[in-house]
Amino acid sequence: MTFKDRKIRLNIFNDRLFNDIDKVNLNQININKMLNIRLYLPILITFFFLFCANVSSQTLSFHPGPGSYVTVTGTSTLHDWEMKSDDIVSEVQFRTNEEGEPENLESLIFKLNKTTLKSDKSGLEKRAYDALNARQFPDITFEMNGNTSVQRNGDSYVVRSSGDLSVAGMTRQIRINATCINGEEAKLVCTGSQQLKMSDFNIDPPVMMLGALRTGDEVTISYNIVLTH
Repeated sequence: MTFKDRKIRLNIFNDRLFNDIDKVNLNQININKMLNIRLYLPILITFFFLFCANVSSQTLSFHPGPGSYVTVTGTSTLHDWEMKSDDIVSEVQFRTNEEGEPENLESLIFKLNKTTLKSDKSGLEKRAYDALNARQFPDITFEMNGNTSVQRNGDSYVVRSSGDLSVAGMTRQIRINATCINGEEAKLVCTGSQQLKMSDFNIDPPVMMLGALRTGDEVTISYNIVLTH
């Protein structure tokens, strides 16, 4: 074998060797890519589902609009009585689905100034304000702090929530049940009622006419809240 032939064979061997090295490097790169894909794939899937969840649901804040009111009714030894207020401060947060329907109640805060409760019965307002200790504790408040649920019932939603009701410096936990329906212009109209006893809040039922008129211990709070967002 001549020197020239040996040189040609050596060149061929070198070419094959470098080709094999290139193939090994390429395979290693492909393996690294596969490992990276396997490493980041669960993270990508997690972000995908989180993104879809955010798109399909959102939390909306609602506030009372025109047409909202609260009434407090009770009995007495002479006649039934009623007080009403349309000056309501409240913030309600619902988590809604992609169609804008309420799925869960996220937050509920309600406040009513006692002196906004008005009556057509002579002398009832002042007696009620005194009994409720409105000067020292001007507001009736409710704040959600317990389990909640929203259930679809045909064209309406039944909303249940537990929370703290504060009246005249006393706080008691109650559970409310409201029925909400979709109104015009993205409004949600919620109605309901709650029976309470004045004595549960250390309130003495008002007495008028030198004791001839005594109000009953039990009262009913009813509400019609037109929520807008």
